[in-house]
Amino acid sequence: MSALHLLTELTGISSPMLGDEQALAALTVAAGAALGLTPHGPPLSRTGPRGIAVGLLGHGGHIVLHAEPASGICLVDIVSPAGVLPARALEVITRRLGVPNPAGA
Repeated sequence: MSALHLLTELTGISSPMLGDEQALAALTVAAGAALGLTPHGPPLSRTGPRGIAVGLLGHGGHIVLHAEPASGICLVDIVSPAGVLPARALEVITRRLGVPNPAGA
């Protein structure tokens, strides 16, 4: 399998979305759609003592967000199907969270 991987930490996030489990799940779906990712099912999410983890698994890739609302931080892990730039999904994520895109996409 050939895929591309992007891992980045977004900081300075003030969006209330960062603390909303359903909103983050919807964000992974939107980012997955930007990649043309075919999901295996709905996003999985868990809330813990430091924040929220949400993952969308699909054919040839995934999108995982680890959000820490109290810190304004979100770790973004994207694996895209072969030939699709993961920056496409990152652009959706940064736009909706209202932060600059570190990839400059």
